[in-house]
Amino acid sequence: ELETLFESIAPTVQLYQTGAELPSPPELLSPPDTSALNLVAWQHRGIGFDRENIPRRHRSSLGSSDLYQSIRLNRPPGREPLFEARPDPGEVVNKSIGRGLSAQVPLALYSDEEQTLRPDEVPSPTALRDTLEEMDVPVLNTNEALRLANVTIAWNVFQHFYPYFEAVDTDWDEVLTHSLRRALKDDSKREFLRTLRRLVAQLDDGHGLVQTDALSSHGHLPFSFAWAEGKVVVTNTDTTAGDVAKKSAACAERGGVVLSMDGTPVDERLRDVKQYLSGSPQSKDYRALQRLGRGEVDTDARLAVRRGEERVECRVRRVHDRDLPESPIRPAPISKISRDFLQDTYYVDLTRAEWSQIQEKMNGLVQAENVIFDLRGHPGPSNENYKVLQHLSADSLLQMRLETPQFIYPDQDSLAGYSTARSTFPPRRPRIDAEVAFLTNAQAVSAPEGMLAVVKHHNLGAIVGQQTAGANGNVNPFLLPGGYEVRWTGMRVRKHDGSQHHLVGIRPDVRAERTIEGVRAGRDEVLETALEVLQKK
Repeated sequence: ELETLFESIAPTVQLYQTGAELPSPPELLSPPDTSALNLVAWQHRGIGFDRENIPRRHRSSLGSSDLYQSIRLNRPPGREPLFEARPDPGEVVNKSIGRGLSAQVPLALYSDEEQTLRPDEVPSPTALRDTLEEMDVPVLNTNEALRLANVTIAWNVFQHFYPYFEAVDTDWDEVLTHSLRRALKDDSKREFLRTLRRLVAQLDDGHGLVQTDALSSHGHLPFSFAWAEGKVVVTNTDTTAGDVAKKSAACAERGGVVLSMDGTPVDERLRDVKQYLSGSPQSKDYRALQRLGRGEVDTDARLAVRRGEERVECRVRRVHDRDLPESPIRPAPISKISRDFLQDTYYVDLTRAEWSQIQEKMNGLVQAENVIFDLRGHPGPSNENYKVLQHLSADSLLQMRLETPQFIYPDQDSLAGYSTARSTFPPRRPRIDAEVAFLTNAQAVSAPEGMLAVVKHHNLGAIVGQQTAGANGNVNPFLLPGGYEVRWTGMRVRKHDGSQHHLVGIRPDVRAERTIEGVRAGRDEVLETALEVLQKK
């Protein structure tokens, strides 16, 4: 059956019993006269997806970008290569494919102006291509063939192109086996979505995510949670939820320690949530709290909360998804802070303030003795707030090492190299010459980590808070049949000194965490620690 399948689409692929003598490559891989022929072979910078296989929301940026590309040399003839390395004429790889079978696969084929050379007796691939084009892929439903195909596609994308296997501890072959077994048992789109999420979770990629618009969104509890002293505590109530929040007021009081949810200890609930999340331990800790208590809208969750020595139980109605404010304790996005021991201090929340607003306050920032920049989150879609770093230095600033891998062999064998990019940012005037501190935690993923790496390398200020997420580099999302969107990191990013950033992130100079008492009192203890650091300076 395999030989029949490959006969029309890859007639030079040879199947043989594993352990047997290797088959001789077909003669047409090395024809005697190549003067009128072109050598065709794949080159990959990362992996490039066709526009229709890129999620619609990313097509404008990735569809027109050459950051990630996959090309066939000399298709069309004379096509410019992505890099110098390429397979040699006649070169093949031999790979075990299981069940006692191996395959010999050519890596380079000669071609005339119409197609690669193929034996005269093999059937044309036209009939198969026409059949595939007529197939109707189910979008709202699921079936066994679709599920198995999607696991196979996703697993292979990562097997051949994920840049961080050296940094993660996972048996990727075993992940394939388990994922296929789960896919066989799944009988709904939501169950299969969880299977795909478990697969991506094994990558430990902070950008890793699987989602689909075909399923209704979950509801959430009308308050948010945070970590304090190793406990899950209630930090903020969604006042827009109206009567729902009022009825759950007994459990929603700020600083209450969550003990259980629907009769299950909260630690067990979090472990269950984390198995579907990809990323570093600190990233999973934060993201799991965001998802804690999710369920169908208008259903109830039973919570047990401890307030002091008192145990409180209540039912809480889940409401429609909306963005909960992280906390009412942060100052206004750009504001002056006055403390008895520290005067003339500005606070700038780079996750909320627009660059135009920062520019309007630039004179005040230049004259301030102290400035605190908040990077507990993402600095906005335009990332213009990166410019503020240029006002902190008299010298040009160097970006982290962005390295896009180059592939010509399957299974990432004998990597061809990396396309390296490092931007330099010249200083901007006027210069902010104040004492500076930056606040951060595991909410900082990707762009803010790049900013903080520059801060640390160029000594632009003290970093206060917790370790960042440890995931940087451009995402390279793709679509699977049935409407599943998969996001992941397509390049390797290293720190300025060449050391690993993935999973490690940016460690603070001064660690600061919240306490249960501080949460109850509505204090921002990370900000308070930064003020103490500036006072000592």
